[in-house]
Amino acid sequence: MKKVIFLFFVLLGFFGNCQEFVKDRFSGYSTVKTKYFAKAKDLTVYLPKGYSKNGDKDYTSYIQKGINENSTLIMPDFPVLVNENGLSLKSNQKILFQKNSKLIMKPNAKDRNGILNLFNIQNVDIYYPTLIGDRHKHLSTKGEWGMGIYILSASNVNIIGSSIESAWGDGICIGGRNKINSSGITIKNTILKDNRRNGMTIGGVTNLLVENAYIANTIGTNPQAGIDIEPDSNYYDIKNVRLNNIETRNNGNYGIIISPGNMVGKQQKVISIAINNFKDNGSKIGFGMAVTRDKLDKGLPQLNGNISVANFSSQNNSTAKFRSFKGAPHQVNVNIDLQKIGTASKSANGYDQKFKINDETITLK
Repeated sequence: MKKVIFLFFVLLGFFGNCQEFVKDRFSGYSTVKTKYFAKAKDLTVYLPKGYSKNGDKDYTSYIQKGINENSTLIMPDFPVLVNENGLSLKSNQKILFQKNSKLIMKPNAKDRNGILNLFNIQNVDIYYPTLIGDRHKHLSTKGEWGMGIYILSASNVNIIGSSIESAWGDGICIGGRNKINSSGITIKNTILKDNRRNGMTIGGVTNLLVENAYIANTIGTNPQAGIDIEPDSNYYDIKNVRLNNIETRNNGNYGIIISPGNMVGKQQKVISIAINNFKDNGSKIGFGMAVTRDKLDKGLPQLNGNISVANFSSQNNSTAKFRSFKGAPHQVNVNIDLQKIGTASKSANGYDQKFKINDETITLK
């Protein structure tokens, strides 16, 4: 009997630590509902008579009508199926997902779409969204851009307490289009699991805060990272990106990968990324860095800026705890605290200049 009790507490401790930074994604739910949604429109009233609560009927047009006609709204307190078009939000909107609310992507063959689309809008708050993608029932093998939350050229967006899983592409994608970055994005208490390409892609943004995140089992098509910081081109920025309290687990390639090489171009670019309290367990590479690409056109200005990583730890990685891929030289100041990943890495503090010269791949196991 004592052995059984002991085993119980061992397992309790193990599973309790699986999501160290996201203890309760519904934290503050009652306060939020009372403070912001006392007079909100419950979109259940937009559904047809005899509606299903099983998430098996496509109610996209009904829910979209409710979104179009209201600024403060509450999602139905049961699963709702949406089609390949997803739902498009508008500026100056607050949305509450109740504890049983859930949006499920209907299986489709689209190579690019989103369940929730935030394109060129401002001032949006989304509380406690639960989203399920179609990766296990997708009707095509093409593409990799089926997103849970798709943010392009949006500003002043807050996403609190999200759970997003099984997207054909990324759980959350933050970027720009038409040469306009997203800006002022805050994501807190998020759980991203079983997404096919990345848990989160950061592709073009100024002033981003991601705080308290658990990102696991990202696998299917490259990069297969918990978080992938990878802008599309020289037109986009990575400025004041802060990642605090990030836990990644069992991702196909990386816990986090920083790969801003596409930014190098005619315009001089300066990046700023600060990561604090990042731990990986079981991803192939805990933390990867490819600041520039292997081949670079001569005469272009070198990438500049700062990358700082504090309190980083990693374990059970099949390839490496940390790997910096060689490429063209750059002027980015890289300051990484590698003290927690093992005694073999304690000399890594002397790598600052090597990172800038960038003519060798550095692997720390």
